[in-house]
Amino acid sequence: MSRKDDTKTIITMLLIPLVLATSICVIAVVPSDETIYQYNLETFSSYEELLHFLEKNNKYIKENITFYLPEIGWVRTSSIMKESRNEPSPDFSRTNIQVEGVDEPDMVKTDGRFIYLISGGKVYIVEAYPPEDAKILSNIPLEEGCARNLFINDDRLVVFATSGYKVIVYLYDVTRRSEPILIKSLGIDGDYIDARMIGSHVYLVASDPIWRFYRDGHLKIPVIRIDGRDTKIKPNEVYHFNVSEPVDTMTHVVSLDIYSLRIRHKSFLIGRSHTIYVSRKNIYIVSTSRATTTIHKIGIDEEEIDYMASAEVPGYILNQFSIDEYKGFLRIATTTGSIWGGNSKNNIYILDENLHQVGKIEGLAPGEKIYSARFVGDRAYLVTFKKVDPFFVIDLSDPRNPKVLGELKIPGFSNYLHPYDEDHVIGIGKDTVEALPEEKERRGIDFAWYQGLKIALFDVTDPTNPKEISKVIIGDRGTSSPVLYNHKAFLFDREKELLVIPVSVCQIDEEIKERLNGYTGSIYGELVFRGVYVYNINLDDGIVYKGRITHGQGWDHSIKRSLYIGDILYTISERMIKLNRLDTLDAVGEIMLS
Repeated sequence: MSRKDDTKTIITMLLIPLVLATSICVIAVVPSDETIYQYNLETFSSYEELLHFLEKNNKYIKENITFYLPEIGWVRTSSIMKESRNEPSPDFSRTNIQVEGVDEPDMVKTDGRFIYLISGGKVYIVEAYPPEDAKILSNIPLEEGCARNLFINDDRLVVFATSGYKVIVYLYDVTRRSEPILIKSLGIDGDYIDARMIGSHVYLVASDPIWRFYRDGHLKIPVIRIDGRDTKIKPNEVYHFNVSEPVDTMTHVVSLDIYSLRIRHKSFLIGRSHTIYVSRKNIYIVSTSRATTTIHKIGIDEEEIDYMASAEVPGYILNQFSIDEYKGFLRIATTTGSIWGGNSKNNIYILDENLHQVGKIEGLAPGEKIYSARFVGDRAYLVTFKKVDPFFVIDLSDPRNPKVLGELKIPGFSNYLHPYDEDHVIGIGKDTVEALPEEKERRGIDFAWYQGLKIALFDVTDPTNPKEISKVIIGDRGTSSPVLYNHKAFLFDREKELLVIPVSVCQIDEEIKERLNGYTGSIYGELVFRGVYVYNINLDDGIVYKGRITHGQGWDHSIKRSLYIGDILYTISERMIKLNRLDTLDAVGEIMLS
């Protein structure tokens, strides 16, 4: 990707002439009976038409809700400052992402010399390498809002912030890291859902519930703000289906080219969005209602945004890893029914590029639900759980005829699955112990108690006979890790044989265990450690404990992220950045943040 000339005129506002409504053909598929419905996606020709549509199709009941959206005062700086930086960067780790080439925002990023991070809602730029020069270079004051996460792309820093019911995007030139320059800002009404960056293009998805801008027959048009100037979203920028169907949310998709500064946006009246999956060419926006998951496919080509298709599948998804696009097909894993009602089942549906269903597997692990999913090429790996951990290996090489190849049942479950290589998978989750007969009788169900944190290495070389070849258990019941719910906290490097897991460790006194003959069931341990555990991991020795690092025992000492630059391991909490040698874990230094 070539850099654009920084001295080009900044485009401050996108003006799109008001045009008559356009329509896009959309085909929705309901896999349960494979009935195909063809809808037309249309825009509005006027605000009056939008108001009339909402009066007929508003999902929310009329209620007296009061809300306030303060104005944003944007600051625009035009000077560009350069800083020479010719020395090569050492090897460094990157954010753990789902799709190669599709970056995900996070609270911490590095480019191999500097660390960009958010702590206490503030944005810091830290000179991190070489370690003897480590120091804070700048603390960026945001014009408004609390920083959520960020991207770094060469000399461009993108910061996402939220303030009330709006999302704000700040774009900085950080050629001179000690003096970042704000060169673009935009805001849009709604809640932050997620974002991605592909090349120089940033894509933001925000969701605005209808009750915030439509109530009792009154319409308050959502606003997009560019460099402090408000522009109402135009009727021909709002898309809807030409069917009478309740809608509850306006979902905004915004693209920003961080070099040309071009901005595009479109809004869609669809169900409440909660998860996105993004490939190199498409954004899939997912919502769940009445035990059905709806997928909306948005095509992206640089800054262009085009609605492509929609479909429905039975059940609900777990997270973004329940979805995957591969060779033009969309694969999605869902759970139907209730685990406590005893009628839950697990499924995989395969849709073509038009979101027509072409294949499926239904009814996996009855009575259980999906705890983790990972699609890797022609395979899918699923972990379900209620009492034991069925680890499924599923062949998707023929999208029209997917099939289960193998299954492994072991105690515990995995909340996150990560490919080690083509034939091995790392699982992070919890160990479990089966409940006593009297506990099952008292609750009227067959179940197990989760215990300490479990790290497992699975061998799927023979997919018909998957094996657990190594495992470690950390602590007792109550032990947790942010990796269980956020994959970006996971640091793994196969070449370095490095695995770093942030943990809060709880332990039960050995006397109690001895008195209970080792069965602790529902008993929680006491917090004894906050920090990271560091392991060597390879196929010969498995998962081998190397050591651990702590910032202290206070809640603000919890380590949220770790990364490496060269031969230094950096761990980040709200309070500090700590530097340790990768080979010995000996302390090198620390940088206080607050």
